[in-house]
Amino acid sequence: MFENPTIGILGLGHVGLTTAVGFSELGWRVIGAEDLIEKANQIRAGVTPFYEPGLQDKLNSALCSGKFEVALNVRTAIESSDVIFVCVGTPQNEDGSADLSQIEAAGRMIAEHANSDKLVVEKSTAPVSTAKRLKDMMTKHKTLDWKLDVAVNPEFLREGNGLRDFFEPERIVLGVETESARDQLVTIYSPLLANMTNEDADTITHRNTKFVITDLNTAEIIKHASNSFLATKISFINSVADICDKAGADIVKVAEAMGMDPRIGPSFLNAGIGFGGYCLPKDIKAFSKIGEDFGVDMSIFNAVSSINENRFITVLDKLKNSLGDLDGKCGAIWGLAYKPRTDDIREAPCVPIITGLIDHGMSVRLHDPEAIDMFKKEMPIKAGVIEYFDSPEQAAKGTDFILIATEWEQYGQVNLSSIKDTMSNPLLIDCRNMLNPMHVTDAGFQYVGIGRPFLGKSQ
Repeated sequence: MFENPTIGILGLGHVGLTTAVGFSELGWRVIGAEDLIEKANQIRAGVTPFYEPGLQDKLNSALCSGKFEVALNVRTAIESSDVIFVCVGTPQNEDGSADLSQIEAAGRMIAEHANSDKLVVEKSTAPVSTAKRLKDMMTKHKTLDWKLDVAVNPEFLREGNGLRDFFEPERIVLGVETESARDQLVTIYSPLLANMTNEDADTITHRNTKFVITDLNTAEIIKHASNSFLATKISFINSVADICDKAGADIVKVAEAMGMDPRIGPSFLNAGIGFGGYCLPKDIKAFSKIGEDFGVDMSIFNAVSSINENRFITVLDKLKNSLGDLDGKCGAIWGLAYKPRTDDIREAPCVPIITGLIDHGMSVRLHDPEAIDMFKKEMPIKAGVIEYFDSPEQAAKGTDFILIATEWEQYGQVNLSSIKDTMSNPLLIDCRNMLNPMHVTDAGFQYVGIGRPFLGKSQ
């Protein structure tokens, strides 16, 4: 066990950079490394490469304190670190399985350049048995007889809430093979839990604490199972919302009553247009592939993915029911990021909606508080078809409807009465059920939600 370990972070994306500045604030010396040179230089200069609330200030503080630095290359970070957290990407292969090439590359680099004993911590979301294969691979490739221990510490950082999740974790899962690895990771995280700082690790594991200490395979499954369950709740409530649409019932009340049952809970019961982002869509497909490879029936998760991927059809149908022929119509889309408080547009639910509208001969006017620059790379400006605006009010001018695709707080503060007369048709499609339907209709709009009773213009 290292008494005052230097922590290496390989991969400075949403997880890696948040983890790096978090550990530095806890008082540890942290060295980060990133293969993308432009990105590494940007971080070294004190500029976050993505939007995450509070991260810019934390990065500046970490760099100024000298507790965090970005290495010029991965080798330097490996050689300078005692405990190395692997935070690289695990993108999806065509068959749904996880592409582990970045984890494998990191493992080879560690094995080849280790200049002392190292604890290698798999933080990237990876299939069960990846850590064991990583250890075998590093043992095969290492050039000197240093001890390379392996652990699993899955991340549970929600984009938009990453810093809060780091500093106020609901649980800290540690998959370990040795007492030394367990003690080291408990020591690293213990500043988060001041009352545990000087306690014996054996005592900690038997108390009702935030630590869940288990074996490598179990820790890996915990991560995939957690994300797959959350995705299942979302697709479940969206299917119930479709029933509510047909029956004239209110999904908001249904979800509220369901969530009051402690066996169910209220989280992730917000009906809408489905989940997106880098994690849930990828992880549930990877988990399905893992189960299938073991001969387990994973049809429930395949159905969850299918329901989610087809949510855009529900939205298009609502628009057709409200507007009739969509050809030649124009719509304002409020929200491009897959969720609020981030600029991440990966697997954003609005993408198939916007594509479907354009395919039906419509033009779109787009707004998002943070994700416009990212989205322009996905859908460049196209005169008369795709345009971007600096405010939701500007985007709404002259349109036949407003569609809220991301529940940014800003959209709940728009004075709808003041923009009604600037539109060709005051129709609001609330794909996140974030607004009060009566307030919308009182402003002179027709309100259409997800799984909510139809409300036309107030008289």
